[in-house]
Amino acid sequence: MNKNKIIGGGHNWVSTANFRALVRVCSLSLAAMAVLLHGDAAFSADVVETKRKNRLLEEVVVTAQKREENAQDVPVSVLALSGDMLEAMGVDDPSDLQAVTPGLTYGSATGFAIVYLRGVGSDAFLMADPSVATYIDGIYYPFASGLAQSFGKVERIEVLKGPQGTLFGRNTTGGAISITTETPSFDEMHGSVSYTYGHYEENGADFQKARANINIPFTSNLAATLAVFSDTAEQYMRFDEESIQQHSPDEIAQGYRFKIKASFAEKFDLMLAAVGVEQSGFNTALAPNTGPSDLAVLLGAEKQDRDYSVSVNAPINFDIDSEVYFAEFNAYLDALDIKLLVSDQYINNLGKTDFDGSNAPIAYFGAPVYSDVKTAELQLLSNENSWGAGWLQWVAGLYYIDSVAGVSAELALLGGETGQAGLFGLSVPVDDIISLVPGLTEILGPVPLAGGLSLHLEGELATESSAAFAQTTFTFNEWSEMSLGARYQRESRHVLQSSFGLTNGDGSYTTAIDWASGGATPTTADSTNFSPKISFNFYPLDDTMVYVSAQKAYKSGTFNTFNINSDIDYAGPEDVTAYELGLKYTSSGGNLRVNTAIFETTVDDIQVQVVSLLAGGTVRLENAGSARIRGAEVDATIMLFPALVDDFILAFGGAYLDGVYTDYKDGTGFNESTGLYEEGQDFTGKPVVRTPEFSGTIALSKMVNTELGPLDLTVDGYYNSGYSYLAQGDPFKEAEYYLVNARISYLLEDLGLRFTLSGKNLADTIHAYSQFPNDFGRLEALAPPKSYSVSVAWEM
Repeated sequence: MNKNKIIGGGHNWVSTANFRALVRVCSLSLAAMAVLLHGDAAFSADVVETKRKNRLLEEVVVTAQKREENAQDVPVSVLALSGDMLEAMGVDDPSDLQAVTPGLTYGSATGFAIVYLRGVGSDAFLMADPSVATYIDGIYYPFASGLAQSFGKVERIEVLKGPQGTLFGRNTTGGAISITTETPSFDEMHGSVSYTYGHYEENGADFQKARANINIPFTSNLAATLAVFSDTAEQYMRFDEESIQQHSPDEIAQGYRFKIKASFAEKFDLMLAAVGVEQSGFNTALAPNTGPSDLAVLLGAEKQDRDYSVSVNAPINFDIDSEVYFAEFNAYLDALDIKLLVSDQYINNLGKTDFDGSNAPIAYFGAPVYSDVKTAELQLLSNENSWGAGWLQWVAGLYYIDSVAGVSAELALLGGETGQAGLFGLSVPVDDIISLVPGLTEILGPVPLAGGLSLHLEGELATESSAAFAQTTFTFNEWSEMSLGARYQRESRHVLQSSFGLTNGDGSYTTAIDWASGGATPTTADSTNFSPKISFNFYPLDDTMVYVSAQKAYKSGTFNTFNINSDIDYAGPEDVTAYELGLKYTSSGGNLRVNTAIFETTVDDIQVQVVSLLAGGTVRLENAGSARIRGAEVDATIMLFPALVDDFILAFGGAYLDGVYTDYKDGTGFNESTGLYEEGQDFTGKPVVRTPEFSGTIALSKMVNTELGPLDLTVDGYYNSGYSYLAQGDPFKEAEYYLVNARISYLLEDLGLRFTLSGKNLADTIHAYSQFPNDFGRLEALAPPKSYSVSVAWEM
């Protein structure tokens, strides 16, 4: 055998001949760092045991491999944050994860979460699945709408980087975000209450957050938990005097999570849960047009500044209601453990937005988006009594999902039935504008257009998918092991509705074309996939793990049912191949923890969404040829100079991503000069969207012990080198930016009271949650400005 054979085929990152040398160098480097920072105390558990009090040094148990393990023992790149760590780092919303996770881009467009991790994600949010899957209490949430909601009370969050298709399954080509909330405990009653009052410096807006949770053990084998939250925030965006809309409703989010758990004969337990969340306000639907296209300018739009002011000409609001019911059954048998998870999920998202983001009467869009999802997962897990438990661990299972998702939309152009201003003073004939949408005039026929045009679109998609998965870890000796995994999936997608017509004066609508029954595109797509994984784990030194893995992942194809003048689009499946070499080190005393990894990911047939009326519909789906992302990342938590200073923590992380489209020859976008929709563009060699070349975090935290309790002082920063929102790049870019935050927290231990003073975005950096590029320009939903808050929390 050729000893210089390249790991992973033709990818020239690491050869087997140099592998041992690389491991030795990395391990010795970490040891040298520990000695430099800590001296001999770094390796003495007796010396540091009393110093591990800072919340940033907590060891976190994760379920990245479907069983509870220390995060440092899992051969997966994972950022694990306990509830205390989240509080210490000021993370109370999923969008905050970006500022503590280099390589993660967490945005939101008109209420839909758009997540990219290590350069892999999806901006196709209407009828496609996220590439970074979200799990809450082990339940997969397939809809992107409403995921950017407040966490409420959580025990931990795991951000699993890279494809997780074997165990987390369906469409997790970029990674997974796993949120675990409190499970009922039979031991004792406990709970907590917290209240936060904050103030945005911009526009004098205030916000409030309230949390409460309680655990009640009714008997030694029956307990329940209830967690509630309520958030209210005034708008930090303001309408200028020219805006048709002047009323700014508060942003309101509130919800509950109830769980009840029963144990039977110490061999079985059953947990039932109900979750409800309601949101209202503007969300990210309020997005000023900071770069209008020539078409928008021709129709009266003016460029708006990035100064938290906005002028719009259409009603805007956003309401999201979701209900989730799930059950978890566990059986702890002699030979194996069994877990069954079932869920019933429903979400309704009613959004109205000014589609052009300006004060001109150009386009309005309003649509209820709904999903009805049922899932079931059966897991079989080895335990300490299973055959071969000393050298063999395994998990196997079955997964099933059945969902229906749909959109019923109203699209008004040039002053249609929306409450927008009419066309008085507009010098451009309406007929000329309508004719820009290819074929629309022919479809509509002799329709009176003097007062604008109101269109109605219906789309509904059904999905049924089942899968079988397994992963096994073989321990060869004390320093090496191998993991093998695979997932086989079958899926069927079927278009239930796809129609376009006119909205009548009484609110009814007349169908012009039913693409689901009269189009040429097949309305059903069946697919199968087999995705394998292999990983080798080595332990060359105490407290050091080195792993190398190769895996494939798969994202299902989908239909675009949202069409005006063109047939149904079908975007084929994505295929992902990933290779990773990682190292994890924890000093014996626990006061130095370093994780690092290098990786390469290839994505073929990338699903891309372009929002454009002039493309023949509001949305167009297509497949880009392929992309390649190479990268390296590191995160470390260090107790600095423990012999001299108590509980002084440095935490830092960074991600370098080199992501380019290696084949994207027939792409669609917008002309850089005119802003008009343009097909046939070559984006080969362009950077992958929403993928900063470099992002990094750094935090300094000092704990001071007083007679009444510990005082925490933390300062942290985040840097992002910038990225593009569309493959074409200009003018749809986010420039580089940085954020600075600080917190002071004081815990009165005897009373269980914690007081926290926080400041976020102290540099008052203006940046966007997300951009929404379309025919009319660059619409930007701005992230919050500088804010201050004070909170009090009580634990009993």
